[in-house]
Amino acid sequence: MMKKYLLILFIAFTSIFSVQAQTRKGNYEKIKAFKVAFLSEKLNLTEEEADKFWPLYNVYDKKMIELHKAERYSIKKKILSCGGIDSLTDKESKEIVNKIKSVSKEQYKTKTNFYDKLSTFLSDKKILTLEVAEHEFHRKLIKKLKGEKRKHRK
Repeated sequence: MMKKYLLILFIAFTSIFSVQAQTRKGNYEKIKAFKVAFLSEKLNLTEEEADKFWPLYNVYDKKMIELHKAERYSIKKKILSCGGIDSLTDKESKEIVNKIKSVSKEQYKTKTNFYDKLSTFLSDKKILTLEVAEHEFHRKLIKKLKGEKRKHRK
């Protein structure tokens, strides 16, 4: 009898976590679709440019997200495992700063390589438009998320 309850409890928890993961994935897909539409509108790419741009951009964007997550996760984990920033030794602090610098260098290399590839078929003006549009998109997204948080607090 106890095994049945444990099995039901296990299935319930698994279902809850599965729904949460699907919701996050659904939200991510919505954000990604909004970003594609936003950038498409701002860049006004020709069909030929779009055919070359989007595969490159998708690889670049995925890499930048991975780098950001890896940095954030490893740094947060290291700080928490040491008991917080105030508990870090100078050596531990130096390791974390070096990790941040390393990831920043990798992000810079990734972005530079991406822009070099873009410059083979896009004008510098469109590349600059992309840079500005990405910042504008992130500002709008943050503003929207802050607005949604305020709604939920009320």
